[in-house]
Amino acid sequence: MLSAQTTSSRRRYRRRLAAVFVAITALLGAASAHAQSTAANGAIEGTVVDNSGAVLPGVTVTVFNTETGTTRSVVTNESGLYRATLLPLGAYRVAAELQGFKKFEQVGVTVGAGQTANVNVRLEVGDLSEVISVTADAPVVDTAKVDAGRNLNENEVKNLPLVSRNPYNFALLQPGVTGFENSEFGVPRFAANGTLLRINYQIDGNTNTQKDRAGLRLLPVSEVMVREVKVVTSGYAPEFGQTTGLVYNAITPSGTNQFRGAGAYRFRRKDFSAFPFFFQGPRTDQTRPDTKVDTLTAELGGPILKDKLHFFTGFESTYRDLSSQSVITVLPENAARIGLAAQPGVVPREQTARFFIGKGDYQLAQNHRLTGRTIIFRNDSPNNIAGGLNTIERTTDFLDAMESTSGQLVSSFGSQMLNEFRVQYARRVQSRGGNDLSGTGPAVNIPGIANFGGPIATTADAGFGFTQGIFQVVNNFSYVRGNHSYKFGGDMQLIDDKRTSTLLQLYTFPSIDAYLAANNGTNPRSYTNYQQLIGNPDFTMKSSGYSFFVQDDWRVSQNLKFIYGLRYDFYDYPDGDPNAPFLYSQDYADDGNNVGPRFGLAYTFGADKRQVIRASSGIMYDQMLLGAYETAIQANGNPERINVTLAGSAANAPAFPASLADLPPGFTLPRQSITTVDPDFQVARTWQNNVQYERAFGQNFYGSVGYTYVQGDLLPVIVNINPINPVSQLADGRPVFSSTINADTRLDPRFNQINVVQSAGDSTYNALMLQFGKRLSGGIQFDVNYTLGKGTDNAPLTSALSVQGDDGVGDPTNLEHDRGPNLLDTRHSFAGSVVLQPTFDVDGIAGAIVNHNQLGLMLQLNSGLPLNLRSATDLNGDGVLADRPLFVGRNSLYLPARYNVDARFSRFIPLGAARRLEVAAEFKNLFNTVQTSAVNRIIPTNALGEPTTTLPTSSDQLQPTAGYEQRQFQLGFKLYF
Repeated sequence: MLSAQTTSSRRRYRRRLAAVFVAITALLGAASAHAQSTAANGAIEGTVVDNSGAVLPGVTVTVFNTETGTTRSVVTNESGLYRATLLPLGAYRVAAELQGFKKFEQVGVTVGAGQTANVNVRLEVGDLSEVISVTADAPVVDTAKVDAGRNLNENEVKNLPLVSRNPYNFALLQPGVTGFENSEFGVPRFAANGTLLRINYQIDGNTNTQKDRAGLRLLPVSEVMVREVKVVTSGYAPEFGQTTGLVYNAITPSGTNQFRGAGAYRFRRKDFSAFPFFFQGPRTDQTRPDTKVDTLTAELGGPILKDKLHFFTGFESTYRDLSSQSVITVLPENAARIGLAAQPGVVPREQTARFFIGKGDYQLAQNHRLTGRTIIFRNDSPNNIAGGLNTIERTTDFLDAMESTSGQLVSSFGSQMLNEFRVQYARRVQSRGGNDLSGTGPAVNIPGIANFGGPIATTADAGFGFTQGIFQVVNNFSYVRGNHSYKFGGDMQLIDDKRTSTLLQLYTFPSIDAYLAANNGTNPRSYTNYQQLIGNPDFTMKSSGYSFFVQDDWRVSQNLKFIYGLRYDFYDYPDGDPNAPFLYSQDYADDGNNVGPRFGLAYTFGADKRQVIRASSGIMYDQMLLGAYETAIQANGNPERINVTLAGSAANAPAFPASLADLPPGFTLPRQSITTVDPDFQVARTWQNNVQYERAFGQNFYGSVGYTYVQGDLLPVIVNINPINPVSQLADGRPVFSSTINADTRLDPRFNQINVVQSAGDSTYNALMLQFGKRLSGGIQFDVNYTLGKGTDNAPLTSALSVQGDDGVGDPTNLEHDRGPNLLDTRHSFAGSVVLQPTFDVDGIAGAIVNHNQLGLMLQLNSGLPLNLRSATDLNGDGVLADRPLFVGRNSLYLPARYNVDARFSRFIPLGAARRLEVAAEFKNLFNTVQTSAVNRIIPTNALGEPTTTLPTSSDQLQPTAGYEQRQFQLGFKLYF
């Protein structure tokens, strides 16, 4: 058991670590140096030579943002190399000057997030007053890029179909990303590199990742908030970390020297959509589920002071009638017998989601640029209820709110030093409360009949509260010397968690007659069981993470570039309880051994320098999974609150509708199950390796082929370690434990289950990726890709650690029994995006008809996701319902293949000057192809694990229970000005 002195020492150490970080950040901020950030900015670099091809040092190269007036000047080094980094996104003019040579200017250079525009310059001998002007697109292949990733530019973000209103779904267009989208503002399910739901969500390079479970973004995003999306799956530089999967960075818009804005209205109605897949009942207009969606958006940006101060603001309000998702199916005769008021059938449920963004960019001086941004999101959902057997008395009002405020200061000193300082505070708040329709008193369930009473049947009902606040400070410092761009920096995140659980009270009755007997006092203990949460409903937890990195971007020659470096992550976890009865829960070790070397290269070759080979290798570490510690602290065997379940016949069982009144005298707590974290727990890590060949075809086409190999270890699993000394085994070798609890059958007989979060799993992933595309030219832009991949692991991921849950560990003594395809393993994945804006040389009415049209397409043609067959019985007696029938492997079947096409057709009507009106018809699942998302996968077995029915050999033999979205149609109008 740890002493109070030991705990105090740990706290002092943490304060010192935070102080050291702040001190380093302050020194770097004061020094102000040169950074090559790939988060929310881009770069322009190249080599300057004379007519003979000899490099020219000392050339002044000036890059000028033609949209905002931002100017940066750098000087070529002894190798003729120049680098202008940390540039705001947009269009640039590049000028090169040296006495004795004609001035060179190139316009039309575009800088995207994390991209490096390679502009090589050839100066001709002559008078400096003479100017050679070039209008040329940057090379279609980014020869300076090392990572495996894709940028979705503004043309794609604004014009691809997005009925779901969820820009996170764009990640599925990146090669190597599998999973499925989420409708509306929910959380998509992604896997990359064979690791499940490991996403470092960012907005403008700042964290947007919820820290409690894997796969959660902190803030949803609206289209008015997104200018560009950058998705990176492999080869990211040491400055990026805290993920073994992908980095998703949403870049917000900025104002320019021109006032520009837009306002839009979109709507959906009942007749616009097809019937949901597997809809039960007759398919008539009367039975078609109601649909009503109204969306208003507005955005405006422009100058406050030309070339100096710009603003951008955006707003979205989306209203949805969700009544079709909450249909009460309680029979009227049953409601009458129980004594309930007549149920409304369809619950008057709705949702209003609002977004706001305000952003300012201020050129304080030529060498100092300040950006400030605020984002606010509010999602109000009154009468939030699932329907079915849940009566209107179970309704609650749900609020989901997020906000993020950030600032960025970019300061340069000379042409060799530049510093980027960022700070952000982000917070998510959720709450549930009762309303005028809510019931009172304890919750009551009569299985198969009705659920009624107060909305306090779960810990997330009325009274529930969730808050996670993250304060982040980032400082990146670089120094360009010769052909090297050295960079180092740090990231500090302070995380404050607060929870409030509903003090639930739930009576479960076997029948209406049993309920009536208790309600009229004839038999007040006729219920099957009573459940109550007792104690302090509030919980707080503080934790923090610190990251440091150093890297070198080395331009070895005009053709060869290396990026190499080292990253270190330190995770400071919450304190344990020194008085906890189980040793593991008395103290939780911090995680400080996360040292990740990285290496990458880009080699350009060929006579035209339009072919590049990229390769990278590195160690990546997982994010913090604070949900494990939250659960462990609250279920440590000595909790401040406890969930008690009693049979109606048990001693001290309350008489309906009374409660336990905070444990009456003489009450004996039932044996508890606990959750804890292994003392040797470490976050997961992967060794990622990627090689890619990419080349340009003509001026606008590109194609690539790549291979990725990833090996993971220390994957988290939750294992019940309490059962010991198996009494028998199943025919496939899995142990069977005794149901008797004593010192011979349990590691610690004081507890039912001891669920330990361990670093015990491992994984492998192999993928071949093909990509072909065309950047926007001639009114056509497209990108299509195919991935052949295979990911396996032996670490079932439960919902306690991630947003998407697996069944859990089937054999606590041997994880090899659970080795199989991972939860989002998709063997064949084809994805594509197309934006067509054709222009025809036709005059008159015919020209007006065939021009000003646009078509956007998103394609998903994928093999199905894995399916885990499970027995309805706890076959091995460990208390975890995760057992498969005999000789059935984990995730051994696959759901049917999925074929989905989304489309958006727009007609533009010019209104003069810069004004135009867009009329858009948008489709989700254009061809209404059936897309199965779930089937009835529970297999009846006997106690020996033998199936009592014929085992399916294909998912087609199982009853489908749910599908992805059916065809949805949306009509919209947008005015640009």
